[in-house]
Amino acid sequence: MFYKLLPLLAISFLLASCSTPPVERTTLPADDFLIIAHRGASAYAPAHTIYAYELANQMGADYIELDLHMTQDKKLVALHDKKIVVNGVERSIANLTFKDIQAFSPGSIFNTQNPTLSSPLYESLPVPQLADVLQHFEDEVNYYIEIKSPASTPGMEKALIQQLREHDLLNRSDEYPKVIIQSYDANSLQKVFELEPSIPLIKLYSRNTTSISSREIRRLTKYASGVGIDENLVTSTLVERLHKADLHVHPFVVNDADSIYDMMVIGTDGIFTDKPDIAVETKEVYEGRK
Repeated sequence: MFYKLLPLLAISFLLASCSTPPVERTTLPADDFLIIAHRGASAYAPAHTIYAYELANQMGADYIELDLHMTQDKKLVALHDKKIVVNGVERSIANLTFKDIQAFSPGSIFNTQNPTLSSPLYESLPVPQLADVLQHFEDEVNYYIEIKSPASTPGMEKALIQQLREHDLLNRSDEYPKVIIQSYDANSLQKVFELEPSIPLIKLYSRNTTSISSREIRRLTKYASGVGIDENLVTSTLVERLHKADLHVHPFVVNDADSIYDMMVIGTDGIFTDKPDIAVETKEVYEGRK
């Protein structure tokens, strides 16, 4: 009986030896502090408009951040909230076409909330598609993209990666990765990892997060490059634990100079900020004192 099993054992051994090794996650460059323009330079201009992204780029941000939703007609649009008010009615973006969304004015909202910074020019700023942003900037900027509400709009990950490939933004040898993708949804990030493992992935944690367990950190090391977490939850101990697992830490949303400086002292790897100009100035001060 043993001799009859030998051929089967040999085949099993051969198959095991020829199996594809597991794909390694992509890691982020070390020894720098990334300034991520949260929704563009959104303290000074309507969030998620090309104007806000342009301003962030001029201020010296390392990345512009885009929140992406998918519309009913499968367009990827840059907006933060899951629901918006269109023609006086609050509706889910997933149930609106891109044409419907053009009735929404991010500039009008900004002007109302920021009267000292308001401008009539903002009233006509449209909600951009991802395609508009990529066509406008191409590889002039780096993109930090959040996948929003992926469970309610299947296919987002594939559509996103297809557009990034069309614009030749993946598998490059730049100093920083041209694209980083983030999400609160671990399943969505793992889909991206399966489709394109070269993209650094950031797992977001809500403000209600009390801790990140060792078990969760081990799970993250299977696909993620780092975490995004509220600045108030960041401690030097947490940063040290995540760094030991080669996971970067990007706190959100950090706007004043003292807090930005503190994040650098603690050892975080970058911040999301509405004020990239303040972050650039603070980084220069910090580096001048090192």
